[in-house]
Amino acid sequence: MLGAFPLPLPENTHHHLDSLAAEVHRTYFPDHPPLAVRWGQQITRKKRRSIRLGSYNHVTTEIRIHPLLNSRQIPAFFIQSVIHHEYLHHTLGASHSRRFHANERMFRYYRESQEWIRRNLFLLLGRRRAELDRRGIVVAARAEIAQLALF
Repeated sequence: MLGAFPLPLPENTHHHLDSLAAEVHRTYFPDHPPLAVRWGQQITRKKRRSIRLGSYNHVTTEIRIHPLLNSRQIPAFFIQSVIHHEYLHHTLGASHSRRFHANERMFRYYRESQEWIRRNLFLLLGRRRAELDRRGIVVAARAEIAQLALF
């Protein structure tokens, strides 16, 4: 952080991605070089059946975060959980092994992040709450199942 004032956010930006990523790096991956973390490209769709919230490119060693997460409705801890998950891909590889999941649960707000996505998936899929059943699961037309590619 430079001085006592936070860096200004670009227009239409609600989260300072560099600061969120720096905190994840400093807290969980200090023995590894920091990775570039950027917002991905926006693809316009009204309704989705799935969404990939983040990705890690092992060639460029870059993390991309879905631009829908750049909203005031999305808590910063949730974005950090996506960054943490992608950093784990950098350090542990592509597989979601037992070791991977054990390390994923070490994220301070892991439970809160899981609960937040369970309650708010409809926001990211472009659905209304009325399209959810009483348990919070998306009810899709023709018995289609909504999918979430978390990371």
